[in-house]
Amino acid sequence: MTAPVATPFVHRKIDVCFRHFDTDDNGVIDREDLLTLGAQLLSKFGEPVTSPRGVALMDGMTRFWEALLAAADQDGDQRLTRDEYRNCMTGAFVESPEGFDTSFRPLVEAVMALMDTNGDGQVDEPEFQAWQEVFRTTPEKRTEAFRKLDADGNGRLSTDELLAAVRQYYLSADADATGNWLFGAPA
Repeated sequence: MTAPVATPFVHRKIDVCFRHFDTDDNGVIDREDLLTLGAQLLSKFGEPVTSPRGVALMDGMTRFWEALLAAADQDGDQRLTRDEYRNCMTGAFVESPEGFDTSFRPLVEAVMALMDTNGDGQVDEPEFQAWQEVFRTTPEKRTEAFRKLDADGNGRLSTDELLAAVRQYYLSADADATGNWLFGAPA
């Protein structure tokens, strides 16, 4: 199987996610940004940091940060610029899709477990909206994203469906892939 090619479209999607992680909007991502994002998610879902879900999320954030740093911090300053992040995400996921499973999937699964507040394996629209709010997706794009991802219109997304959408968002250069709608209209 040939790895997907990083296109300007894929880079634009990666840039959207850079903004999610740059919680202090200073133009770089550092460890504190990821821990802040984790704390914001825990607060939004009323989950203590010491609970199993809280520990899994913060551990996922830390492991993801360490993987990013190892792969992308070219100058050793413990911070990632947008270009360093883009190059890392392209190399780790787009050109080497197996990197998604080893570096990113555990974090995504921890976020999904946090969103699935009643443990039924489903994420409803309010849970999805809460997650997207923390990621600073506009209300219009959050609503649009949920409707596109909820292909059967039942008002819920399975965590497997959502995980597949996240995977498509990061890995697919196909402009028609459903996962491109994860944060609203494709970039």
